[in-house]
Amino acid sequence: MQAILFHVEKDYYTTREIAELYHVTPGTVCSWIRKGRLQGEMWDPTSKKAKTNRGRYRISPQAVQEVEKHQAKLFEASRRYWPSLLARMQQKQAENE
Repeated sequence: MQAILFHVEKDYYTTREIAELYHVTPGTVCSWIRKGRLQGEMWDPTSKKAKTNRGRYRISPQAVQEVEKHQAKLFEASRRYWPSLLARMQQKQAENE
């Protein structure tokens, strides 16, 4: 399997953009940052229209590239979870039918 590396197009990415990339929620991305699993920085709000004064995480393209660089190893390491994941997917599909 050939790894496909993430292409850098921006100076930083939001938690929502990273969540879409990895098919998780923005909350999960914030959790990864807080736990040190993904490098991110807290920035001050960039808009006066922000609902709160709390900052927002920003993730550098280099942090994402670091994960993508190890894509093939991560893929292999995840294989052990495939049967369980498939069973859960099939169960959800059956519940939705």
